Amino acid sequence: MAAVSARRPKAGSEAGQILVIAALSMLAIIGGVALVLEGGNAYANQRIAQNAADAVAHAGATVLAQRLGGTARDDGDVADAMAELADANGLATHTGYYVNVTGEYIAATGLPAISPGEWVEVGSLGDGMPPPPKAQGVRASAGRDFGATFGRAIGFDEFTATAEATAVMGRLTGGTFLPLVLPVSPSECSNSGFLQPFDDPNKASMWFMSNPGSSHPNGTEYVVPLCKTGGGSFMFLDLDPDLSCAEEVLHPPSIQFDSFPVAIDTDTGADCQKKIADAIDVADLQGKVVLVPICDNECITGNGSNAQYHVIRIAAFYLDFMSFTNKKGGDCSKTTSPTYGTPMVPFVSGNGSDGCIAGWFVRYITSGPVGSLDVYNGEAIGVQLIR
Repeated sequence: MAAVSARRPKAGSEAGQILVIAALSMLAIIGGVALVLEGGNAYANQRIAQNAADAVAHAGATVLAQRLGGTARDDGDVADAMAELADANGLATHTGYYVNVTGEYIAATGLPAISPGEWVEVGSLGDGMPPPPKAQGVRASAGRDFGATFGRAIGFDEFTATAEATAVMGRLTGGTFLPLVLPVSPSECSNSGFLQPFDDPNKASMWFMSNPGSSHPNGTEYVVPLCKTGGGSFMFLDLDPDLSCAEEVLHPPSIQFDSFPVAIDTDTGADCQKKIADAIDVADLQGKVVLVPICDNECITGNGSNAQYHVIRIAAFYLDFMSFTNKKGGDCSKTTSPTYGTPMVPFVSGNGSDGCIAGWFVRYITSGPVGSLDVYNGEAIGVQLIR
């Protein structure tokens, strides 16, 4: 039987094989590193696309909120606002569809859509045409193209990041509030300090809303009384039992109400009037819009330390000043703003008021949790991103 002998490969052949393996390994390593680095680039651009989608949806819902507040706005205005934000954020594509307050697509009737064919696209109705009934927001889809950085090493030149967002609007149901409550309509204080309807036929029976202006709102500035409505309460609220009345101004808690009316406890802390007034100065709230709960004509429920206010809605109030100087000639009896030199309508009489807060009731669009489309006089409107 013939013997079999092994033959060693030539040294040059071994070297060639090693070079091939090394080259393939390097390609795999480069590709893996490129994918990892490109993944980071893709994630960053996806976040940019998401922020852009949020902005586009918020812009559309804001126009709907303006319409709810009484400004003439149509489907074309919603589309234009969304397109402007899409361009500003460098989006390659964007679309929007009308939704209800829960984010469901709606049909042209305003009812929830049964199939995608019933969805109403923003801009499809045209200029001069109103959005569908009960449209409370928009769902926006955004697409952003971005060039590959390391992906070119493995043959990818460009990627697209996509994102969706939904924003809705309606009557504001929560936010950060100034810890006091105002009456739902113009009122005065009796000589004993209790809230009472005024009987001057020359004065309005409701708070008139003001529009934005240059240095202050364009409309009627009111001097709203802070009456002693009963039970030793001075129209101040205990929004957070763990915070003092001054701390609730300096560090306001964020609160959401599921529905109205709602009962809110009064704050029976000592000298809340002065503490809140001082905190307003420290927080530099003059010339800013604050959210204030307002109560109905019953206002107070309960007695003494168990007193509660019957809050029915939230007002947005452009704050001029707060004062506890009730004497004749004091700030609460002025008919001209000491800040702006503009006329004021006072609703403070006699010595029954414990102070006043002066400013304008405004219907500015703010951010916060929202509810239904029912908006009453003196009520704030909000826009909320829900997904």
